[in-house]
Amino acid sequence: MKCANCGKEIKVGSVYCQYCGEEAMIVSDYNVLEDEVLQSLLEDDDAFARRQAALKRKQEELDSRNNTSQDEDEPKPTGNFFKDRIWNIKKNRIAFIIVCVALVVLIAAILFFTSYTFKMIQGGNLDSKGKYEDAIEVYNKAFDQKKDSVDARVALGKDYIILEKYDKAEEVLLEALSLDKESVEVYKALILLYSATNDSDKLQELEASAPNDTIRKLFDSTVVTAPKASVKGGKYKEDQTVTLTCDKGDTIYYSLDNTTPDKESGKLYSKPIKIENGETTLKAIAYNKDGEKSVVMTEKYQINYEAPDYPVVSPGSGHYDAPTTIRITTDLEGAKIYYTWDGSIPTPNSEQYYGPIDMPEGNNVLSVILVDKNGMSSNVFRANYEFTP
Repeated sequence: MKCANCGKEIKVGSVYCQYCGEEAMIVSDYNVLEDEVLQSLLEDDDAFARRQAALKRKQEELDSRNNTSQDEDEPKPTGNFFKDRIWNIKKNRIAFIIVCVALVVLIAAILFFTSYTFKMIQGGNLDSKGKYEDAIEVYNKAFDQKKDSVDARVALGKDYIILEKYDKAEEVLLEALSLDKESVEVYKALILLYSATNDSDKLQELEASAPNDTIRKLFDSTVVTAPKASVKGGKYKEDQTVTLTCDKGDTIYYSLDNTTPDKESGKLYSKPIKIENGETTLKAIAYNKDGEKSVVMTEKYQINYEAPDYPVVSPGSGHYDAPTTIRITTDLEGAKIYYTWDGSIPTPNSEQYYGPIDMPEGNNVLSVILVDKNGMSSNVFRANYEFTP
């Protein structure tokens, strides 16, 4: 600081000026730069305060918005469990909607797969695979669901015809006719039934009851006739050769394993069929040039081979003193004769008879069997010859 009297610098805290001796009058140094810096600092403090105030207002505004958004996402509790815990919470609400949609789809699927419509579709698929017994079971379930169903009755009737259960077929088809007297499909099935059973009287009655020209024309169309077998089913002792016939131009498919033949699974008939030992079920079906098929023909055969009788041996047992030839004969076509002289039982590996045998000297036993064309062997025939020349 400076003395106010002489203007010289004096020590801070001095009472008198050491230069002029006068009482020290302190005069502060005035610096314009320092004043400007001070002013700048004051202004910076004001700016800082303003910035702080602006930031505070901005934060309050953001907090206000966040609070508003939170209030919108999480409404105030209402006391209703469904609203407070599920519907008013976004993620829970989405999950609830997804579950509801899934349940609706599941219920719809269950209703469809247990419905009458689905059972009819399922039965048709089984028919296409030749599983007629299974199809009948499904059609009966469909019938139980819809008691007045004409379609279910027609489907049942057709399968019963294929399986040759003609009485049941007629029963369900006449029920269908009573429900719908103008159903073309019912009349077609009944025509097929009476054609399969060759019941011309019922076919004529059915034609007389036709309600309109459309149905009457059905009786003018060609009905594919089932094949016929040259040998009827039954019990036989020999192999049987069966010839199948049908209307000119029709094609026949058959099976020998009790399955229902068709174009895909059956054997194309081209030559007579040999039925051999055991049980055999012959089934055959005919197709016309338009692809329409007949009902299935079925014949069951039981072939039981029997052992053939002894062959005829001449001369018989006895004492001979002159050279003699032995002849063995049979009427069985294709049969073979085998013999031994050592007392053993003949087999197909033994000596085969082709012509007269010279009687050997001494006391000998001739053993003979006959094997027919089916491989069946007769009992052993024995003759004792004593030849002493």
